[in-house]
Amino acid sequence: MSEKDLELASRIGRWASHFPEEWREYQDWLRDILASQSVLQQRHRAWQAVLIFRWRLLYFVVYVAGVILLNQLKSFFSVREVMVTQPILLNRYRYILQRTATLLAVAELTLCAIAALTGVMLAFYYQPTALGAYKSLTMIVHQVANGTIILSLHNIAGNGLIVLALIQIVVMFVGREFWLSWFTGWLSGICLTLTAIGLSWTAIVLTWEQTGFWRFKLELSIVASIPLVGSLLRDILSGGSGISSITLQHMYTLHSYFLAIAAILFSIIHLTALIFQEQNWKSQEARFSLAKLCSESAPSEDSASV
Repeated sequence: MSEKDLELASRIGRWASHFPEEWREYQDWLRDILASQSVLQQRHRAWQAVLIFRWRLLYFVVYVAGVILLNQLKSFFSVREVMVTQPILLNRYRYILQRTATLLAVAELTLCAIAALTGVMLAFYYQPTALGAYKSLTMIVHQVANGTIILSLHNIAGNGLIVLALIQIVVMFVGREFWLSWFTGWLSGICLTLTAIGLSWTAIVLTWEQTGFWRFKLELSIVASIPLVGSLLRDILSGGSGISSITLQHMYTLHSYFLAIAAILFSIIHLTALIFQEQNWKSQEARFSLAKLCSESAPSEDSASV
């Protein structure tokens, strides 16, 4: 066995020794791997022995690293569990996440307003036809004053709404806001996320470019593969067997009227539900603090009277 392999084994040993508990448990395994060098050289060719030896070292590193990672995670979550059992830290933790969820809801409503306002401006010039869609967008970009900014804001607001809606769901789950009292916030948040994705999906073909055209055609074929109702949904969305001006009009109607209005309504309901729950939680916390203060002051009054 070459000195390079021995040096590699010694480096692995020095690395594992930085974790005393795991090293005490698995150091014999590494010694057995080193002791198997002579047996490998006798049974196999030189290159095969080197390959098997290095494979055993690699397996040792991966296995021990996994054990170390699991132990570190266990220790982290055990410390976190001890921390959150303290009432003050727990209340602060919940308050931060609830306030974050409320701020995200405000940002979502703002993005909905920006997308709606810029969408109305674009609707003045956009033509949902096969011959006029691309030309109208080109005219908006090159001829309409600030048309590029309006179109960019519309796209950024739509994509940002999807990102914030997904982050909002994660924040609400981490903040343990998945209880029954948060049903309205959860339902409106999920509906808002689906609506934002639907807005992005219906806008694929509205630019009437090659990329959007073929992507939408591919996704229509995926919709058509749905059992029982796939063909019917494809015909409703496309307005027939192929993509034409009728398809553009259908997508434009869904995008500009149904989904846009639904997104605004869901964002308002979502923000209202979160504000209501935050105020309700604050009032409950105030009553709890008052009751705790009264219970602490009662023994002191009894001792003073004695």
